[in-house]
Amino acid sequence: MSSRTKRIILNITSAILTVLIIVVSFFALINIMFNIIFIRTNVRGYSMYPTLNYNVPTSQTDGDVVYINKFSSYTNDDIVVAQVDWWDSGYIIKRLIGLPNDTIQIKDEGTHYALYVNEKLFYTKEKNADTDSYYNNLYLTFFDRFPENTTTNESGEQCIKLNDNEYLLMGDNWGNSTDCLTGGPAKKSNIVGRVDIIIHYGENQFRTLVKEMWNLLF
Repeated sequence: MSSRTKRIILNITSAILTVLIIVVSFFALINIMFNIIFIRTNVRGYSMYPTLNYNVPTSQTDGDVVYINKFSSYTNDDIVVAQVDWWDSGYIIKRLIGLPNDTIQIKDEGTHYALYVNEKLFYTKEKNADTDSYYNNLYLTFFDRFPENTTTNESGEQCIKLNDNEYLLMGDNWGNSTDCLTGGPAKKSNIVGRVDIIIHYGENQFRTLVKEMWNLLF
């Protein structure tokens, strides 16, 4: 092999190694940034079913994986993780229903329950034993347990009123959720972050994370 050929091979090899080092360094840096921004945790329990833990054999051992953005802002309908002193593990994952100064009301509308935020329909739940229990045992008794968060709307109907720096978190799975209807409104300081990435049980975590990293950049 001639010296010229050797130099060409050496230059090509060097270029390939340089590109590989740049690519590996780039993804290592992105991974570090990703871990600074996000907290990874497994979901436990059925309070957010079917949004989370869907088709999981047992929530005690397997579950969906979520990544929590520690630096996010919050708006109604976000899924968030909060640390509260009225729950055994301290941490709950729920849907954000109400922001500071919002009013929240659940109405029995015959065939279903309707949840209103600031007198606008937020979502509905079909009536069954679980939703009946949630409405009667948690929502209706909330006003006796937390009178400081009770008000009436323009129609004279009783509503939950959030004060400054108060947030209302509720589980999607009514009847199987211990949330702010039980423990009272959460403070902003209680909220750890917003769930930005959900990897459902059985999905390829690596492929999903690479896609999310790409979306984060571009």
